[in-house]
Amino acid sequence: MYLFRIFSVCFLVVIVFEGASLSADLSQDNLEQVNERLNCLEAKTKDLDECYAMMKNIQKDVAMILRNMAQKSAVHVEKTGAGERLETRVDKRAKGIQNDAEISQDATNQDSAIREGKPEIRERLETRLDKLEEAVQDLSGRTALMDTVEEIRKVTEYVCPNGHSFETMPADKKCDICGLQVKENVHFKKFKFARRESISERIATTLEEEFKKRILVGASGTGVFQQIINSSENQNSSAEGSLDLLFIGKPLTNTTFFVDLEAIGGNGPDEVIGSLSGLNDDSGSLQDADGIDRMSVREVWLQSELLKQHLRLVIGKIDLTNYFDSNNVANDETTQFITSAFVNNRTLEVPENGPGLVSLYDTRRGLFFGLGLQSADDSGTDIVDNLYGIGEVGMRLHYLNGLEGTYRLWAKINGEQDNNKGFGVTLDQHLSAKLVAFARYGINETDGADIKSAWSTGLELRHPFYSRVNDSTALAFGNTESVDGDEEQVTELYYKFTFNNHFAITPLFQTVFNPIGLEDSSMATLFGIRTQIEF
Repeated sequence: MYLFRIFSVCFLVVIVFEGASLSADLSQDNLEQVNERLNCLEAKTKDLDECYAMMKNIQKDVAMILRNMAQKSAVHVEKTGAGERLETRVDKRAKGIQNDAEISQDATNQDSAIREGKPEIRERLETRLDKLEEAVQDLSGRTALMDTVEEIRKVTEYVCPNGHSFETMPADKKCDICGLQVKENVHFKKFKFARRESISERIATTLEEEFKKRILVGASGTGVFQQIINSSENQNSSAEGSLDLLFIGKPLTNTTFFVDLEAIGGNGPDEVIGSLSGLNDDSGSLQDADGIDRMSVREVWLQSELLKQHLRLVIGKIDLTNYFDSNNVANDETTQFITSAFVNNRTLEVPENGPGLVSLYDTRRGLFFGLGLQSADDSGTDIVDNLYGIGEVGMRLHYLNGLEGTYRLWAKINGEQDNNKGFGVTLDQHLSAKLVAFARYGINETDGADIKSAWSTGLELRHPFYSRVNDSTALAFGNTESVDGDEEQVTELYYKFTFNNHFAITPLFQTVFNPIGLEDSSMATLFGIRTQIEF
C-alpha cells in the first residue's frame, strides 16, 4: 500500500511536468506565429506608406493633366460631384492607411505583453492583423496601376564630335564645352516607367490626337528670278512666283482630307528659249487673258489607310507625280532641282491634274507596289475615256555598306496618245552619310508620244560645311530626245542656304546644250535665285 501511494505520487508529478512542458511549447509556438505576423505587418506597413505616397503622386499628375487639358482646349473645367467623390475616396483611403499604421505601432508596443501570455491582448491584436491584411489586399487591387512597364520612344539629341550631348540645339549650333559643331541625332530608346506615368502619357497622347483631327492650314510661297547670261537672247530675264494654300483634315481615323489651292504668275525662260528639258518646273501662269491672277484647285483628295496601314487608297483630283517616279534627290522644284528634266522623267508625259485613283501597298519589308489611274480630261466630263494608267514596283535595299537605296521600275499607258506605252526606272542611293546619287531612264513608243527617251543622273551633298548643317548642294546632267530625233542636254548646279525650317534661298546655274528653241545658238546659260517660304 505504501509503495502504491509512492508510485501514484510520482505518476502525478510526471503528468503535471509533461502538461507544463506541453503548455510551454504551445505558448512558444503561438508567440513565434505572432512574431512572424508582426514582421509581415511591419513590411506591409512600409508598403502601405509607399502606396500612399504613390497615390498622392497620381492625384498630383491627374490634376496637372486636367489643368493642361483645360489650357489647350480653352474650356474652364469645373469641379464635379464625381471629382469630389474621387477626392473623398482618396482621403478616406489615406485616413485608413494612417489608422492601420497606428494599429501597427500599437501592436509593436504590445509585443512584450503578448510574450507575457495575456490572451485578451493577443486575441485583439490578431483581429486587428486580420483587418489590416484585408485592407492591404484591397489596396493592392487598387494600386495595380503601379506596375512597371516598358515603352520605346523617339529621342532627339544634339551631339558634338567629342560626344557632348544636349537636349536642345545651342543658339550658335556649337558645343558649349569644346566649341565644335553640334549635329542632330535621332534614335529610339527603351524607357521604363511606372504604369501611372504611362497612363498619364497616354492621356496626353490622346489629347494631341484629338487636336490633330482638326483642320491644319499651311502655306508655301516660291519666287524665282532667272537671267539668261549667254545666248542670242542675252538681255532676257524672267520672274515667276507661286503660292500654295494647304488644308489638311482628319475626318476619320486613318483618313486624311487634303486640299491644295495654287496661284502662279509668270512662265519662266521657256517662253523665250523653248527647251525640251523645261528650265522652270514651277512656272505656268494662271492669269486670265486680261492679266488678272486667279487661283486654281491643284489637288483635292481623300486618303484612307487600310490593312494595318499597309494599303493606301487615294481618290480625287490628284497629281500622279507625287506617287510615281519619286526620288529623294530630284523630285521637288521648290526645294531641289528646278529643271523639269530632273524633277520627273520627261517620258512620263502625265496629263494635267484631274480625277484619279491611286493604290499604294507597302510590305514594310523593303518591297512596295503602286497603281494609278487618271482621266486625261481634267474637266471631269469624260473621266473614263482616254485614261492614263501607271504601275510601279520598288525595293528599298541596304547592300552598299548598309546604306539605303531605293529602286523603282514603272510602266505606263497613255490613252490620250493613242494608248502609247512606255517604261522607265528611277533610283537613289546613299554613297555615304552625306552624299546621295540618283539616276533616271525612260523610253516611249514613237507613235503618239512627244518624247522618245530621256535619262538623267546627279549627286547631292548634304550639310557640306560644319557651319551650315542644314544646307545642301547638288549637280545633275540629263539628255532628252524627241520623237523627231532632236536631242537636248541640260545641266544644273545649285546651293541651298537653309536659314530655318521656314525660309531658304537657292542660287542656281543652268546650261542648255542644243536648245530646240534657239536655232542660231548651240548653248544657253542661265543664272537664277529661288526663295522658298513655308509654314
